[in-house]
Amino acid sequence: MDEKKQPLLQPTPSDPPPDYETSAQEHAQALPIREKQPVPPTQSRRPPAPPGTLLDLPILKYMRTHRVILASASPRRRALLTQLGLPNLEVRASTKPEDLSKAALGPWAYVSATAQQKALDVYASLVDEAATKQSEPAAPSNSTSDPAAALDAERSRKDPDLVIAADTVIVTRDGAILEKPASQEAHIKMLRYLRDTRSHRVLTAICCIAPRADAQHPGYAMAAHVEESKVLFARERDGLPDDVIAAYVRTREGVDKAGGYAVQGLGGALLVEKVDGAVDNVIGLPVRKCLQLCEKVVFRQNETSDDEDEEDDE
Repeated sequence: MDEKKQPLLQPTPSDPPPDYETSAQEHAQALPIREKQPVPPTQSRRPPAPPGTLLDLPILKYMRTHRVILASASPRRRALLTQLGLPNLEVRASTKPEDLSKAALGPWAYVSATAQQKALDVYASLVDEAATKQSEPAAPSNSTSDPAAALDAERSRKDPDLVIAADTVIVTRDGAILEKPASQEAHIKMLRYLRDTRSHRVLTAICCIAPRADAQHPGYAMAAHVEESKVLFARERDGLPDDVIAAYVRTREGVDKAGGYAVQGLGGALLVEKVDGAVDNVIGLPVRKCLQLCEKVVFRQNETSDDEDEEDDE
């Protein structure tokens, strides 16, 4: 009797595979199914910790346990740092006028000097405040029922361990420096110009300051860097006519941003065609470079940075 040989590979069944519980029951290995326990109404669920809290880096460990100041009121910069797992980040914007001469300094020197000015102003102010409060008697530990307020009061009595400042400007193809739009008309004009010239550069300067461990003059270590990204706007014929720009301006998304647009929001979807370089630099803070500068002023205070070497060569 002839028997037909069965093919080695059976055709894939069209029915979906059984779920895990059914499959286990068929093999007499019933899986224990854990029933969800009802959450008492008085017990609130804790929100999941941000992924950045799992980053096990020496500089982040230091920043989580020391007084770190962001010398900027920008919510984007704060969000970029907070996602690294820095819940105790303090915000203290500089009140010093940003009145340096753009024409005399040029784009790179201007943005770098502005960031350094912000960092030094906030660092000096906090050191003076801490000295004043240290000369005053400390409040009793039980004087307030708010633990967070008590912690803030205790922190304000010590010098800052790290200050981070940044400044961002837009540099057009002809070398002009653009910052935040002053009015709706100026905002529309700015975005039309960026569209018509197609490409521009975004410069973000970072400056980090930490007290010197050896108290050597001037008493602090400082490191600065300017990061550059190139942004290409869409053409008018490629979906960016004047009415789209006007509609975007009316959303008010870009009123508080250099160049008048947010690459991480509607501006990135409607206006920007391409970014060459770090996107977080366009947002306002190149995080990787920021952490590198923080490491230098905290852990390697006596080292000369690559940026300083390049300046010396020039």
